[in-house]
Amino acid sequence: MFRIVAKELLDRISSKENKILILLGARQVGKTTVLKNTFPKALYINLEKSDYIEIFNSRDTKKIDDLLKQEGSNSNILILDEAQRLKDPGLSAKVIFDEMPEVKLILSGSSSLELANRAGESLAGREHTIKMFPLTLSEWLVQKGLLDSVNKTVFNINASKDSRFQAEIKDCLKYGLYPQTLNIENKEEYLLDLVDNSILKDVYYLNLVKNTKNILSLLRLLAYQVGQQVNYSDLSTRIGISRSTVSDYIEILKKTFVIFTLSPYTRKRRDEIGKTEKVYFYDLGIRNAIINDFTPVEYRKDFGNIFENFVISEIIKLNSYYLQRYKAYYWRTKWGSEVDLILSKDNLETAIEIKIRGGLVNSAFLNTYPNAKSVVLDFDNIGNFLIG
Repeated sequence: MFRIVAKELLDRISSKENKILILLGARQVGKTTVLKNTFPKALYINLEKSDYIEIFNSRDTKKIDDLLKQEGSNSNILILDEAQRLKDPGLSAKVIFDEMPEVKLILSGSSSLELANRAGESLAGREHTIKMFPLTLSEWLVQKGLLDSVNKTVFNINASKDSRFQAEIKDCLKYGLYPQTLNIENKEEYLLDLVDNSILKDVYYLNLVKNTKNILSLLRLLAYQVGQQVNYSDLSTRIGISRSTVSDYIEILKKTFVIFTLSPYTRKRRDEIGKTEKVYFYDLGIRNAIINDFTPVEYRKDFGNIFENFVISEIIKLNSYYLQRYKAYYWRTKWGSEVDLILSKDNLETAIEIKIRGGLVNSAFLNTYPNAKSVVLDFDNIGNFLIG
């Protein structure tokens, strides 16, 4: 299966700057598959199923070296999947890195939050973290045989109209872009099960919340507020939990790759809002499953919000994969003027307005930041903007 992230994995593993790679992402986005496909000759060990976990827990380099020879791998790449199962994955990785410099080490696991928390402390300066997301639109189209290759010329603000793939995009807005949805008929059942039994598994397993019903209630409220400013005090009142607990839950949902937030863009002008975040979902299939609504998007009142979430999440994924360095924000004034998305890099801004059918970028922003570029993204040009 073609995944854009594979190139960065290859580049990093072959770099002279030898670092431990940590691949993070939500459950079932395809981390194991991309590692096996990208490094077919590597020694791959699933620590959840392997008998070798005690060898790595022992941090005995002779035993580890003997294991590598025993397995007969002709590669110096070692992949430890489900690495969070180790007693101290960071320390085990550190020992391999420091005492076995010939070994290229990759860590991954289904519990990305646990792996990041437990490995990060010991590996400062020794690791490079790569994030993996559900499929991008271009990856999805390649898998469907509708696109031959991926053009890296994305974020083209002069994108022309393009009627290709509009039906496919609507399907992505409805069912999302998890890899499994490519190969199954009952996508709704899969997504509902994914929410119930997988997406929040880290939360249950790590005992991060006292009442899982509350975090599910929060998720539903957030799902109905896609693209809106999040009022923590209002959410706390509606759920019956403290404002600080709402904040903690949102951070957990961000770290488990369920949601992400945009902060407001401001240069501290008096009329600009500078604190309240907006919330979006990495995958719309998950979002629609949370509220149990798989109505065709063109008939829904939240069609505009769904399309906005889709465009922004695609930009977030591509920005990460292609190392574009953009920081993403939204812009709003106290008087109600707003721009859906601001991409900022090297002190230059690109203002993006997202509409189903055309529109204009808010003139107040362009008057305030006259050097900014601007583009309106709608169903007629989104394909060229994202795919090139």
